[in-house]
Amino acid sequence: MIPDDTIAAISSAVGAAARMIVRVSGERAHELARSLCNGAKLAPGRAERCELRMRGFALPIWVYSFASPHSYTGQDLVEFHIPGNPLLASMLLEELLGRGARSAEAGEFTARAYFSGRIDLTEAEGVAATIGAQSEAELRAARQLLAGELSRRLRPVMDSVAQTLALVEVGIDFSDEQVTFLSPAEIVEQVKQADGLLAGLLEQSARFERLSHEPRAVLVGRPNAGKSTLLNALAGRDRAVVSPAPGTTRDALGADVALPRGLLRLVDVAGLEDEPSSNEIGRQMHEHALREIESADLVILVHDASGAAPRFMPPRAADLVVFSKADLVGAIPVEAGAVAVSAVTGENLAALRHRLDELAFGSAAACSTLALNSRHVRAIEEARLALSRAIDGAAGAGELLAVELREALDALGRVLGSVSPDDLLGRIFAAFCIGK
Repeated sequence: MIPDDTIAAISSAVGAAARMIVRVSGERAHELARSLCNGAKLAPGRAERCELRMRGFALPIWVYSFASPHSYTGQDLVEFHIPGNPLLASMLLEELLGRGARSAEAGEFTARAYFSGRIDLTEAEGVAATIGAQSEAELRAARQLLAGELSRRLRPVMDSVAQTLALVEVGIDFSDEQVTFLSPAEIVEQVKQADGLLAGLLEQSARFERLSHEPRAVLVGRPNAGKSTLLNALAGRDRAVVSPAPGTTRDALGADVALPRGLLRLVDVAGLEDEPSSNEIGRQMHEHALREIESADLVILVHDASGAAPRFMPPRAADLVVFSKADLVGAIPVEAGAVAVSAVTGENLAALRHRLDELAFGSAAACSTLALNSRHVRAIEEARLALSRAIDGAAGAGELLAVELREALDALGRVLGSVSPDDLLGRIFAAFCIGK
């Protein structure tokens, strides 16, 4: 638990007038503010114009005062709004530290808001996502988290699972009375409804991982399948050497590809055959390519549409199949979900970028509603697995069914932070900047 002491931190410049904010939170926040503002009253919930006195000079500033529990941190909170001069902000911070405050740790203001119940964990992550947003789409998605949209979507599911669990546990308590509160069919129906809501949430939500992790895709295919030409076309520059001779690419080459909603790291590896080469260099190239495939977020299988060779089957299922060299053949019988392109003429490159954008960042239609990070996705998938086991065992022992429902509820609780371990909280708030 964060100690209930007084902390202070500088926030960034804000507004057209380039103001800077120095925040003070804790039980002595108002006392410190009054001592610096010539005895100003600082009525809670109001902004006052006052003279900041320090180091022998007076500076007119605005002071915003908030009383516990009606503040961001849930404690007494004071904001000094001063001219946007870093030197003035540093001087004020030093003055506050000299009078008994201490510097805030990274993310400590938001951590205090979480521990005091002002926000849940997803809203706290929304603050960090807002700070790190690098596009309008990311900013909109971050604001949805900050506004509690994920919590609003999960609460009905959690309430439904909790209600089902309660009735199952009551049925266990009254098993000797031969009283049935929920039949197996009713349990299956309710659990399927909850699982359907979670499935819809995952399907309709974008992914927020670019804030901390650039998506990485690897181009896989047989030698001379057109991977290097495709990489150059998507990157907009000659990143890889292109030659009609097979085996030109010997090492993994990467380039950042600009997609509608962010950057994708696209990696071109050596062409692969069904069996690795017998020579040492060929064997090393094969092993290196397999390591890239294993570690990539996405596997893009490139197949030469103009050739007669059968399609290469990578050791990991491809997320997208691309038929290359479409300019060399007539109509290509492309299967559902695949894309036929020509890196030479540019045919269908825009469609390929759109598909890569959806794979890397989620459905384009979803990004205006909500974005999930890997922690959210992992916990929701764990909850769905537990619900699936509950459906399979609905007709069995009530104790085992209750265990599965409890696991699902706990997994969803971890999303909102109701059962989060301390090390998880530390990792989340450590990513914040000072003063947030």
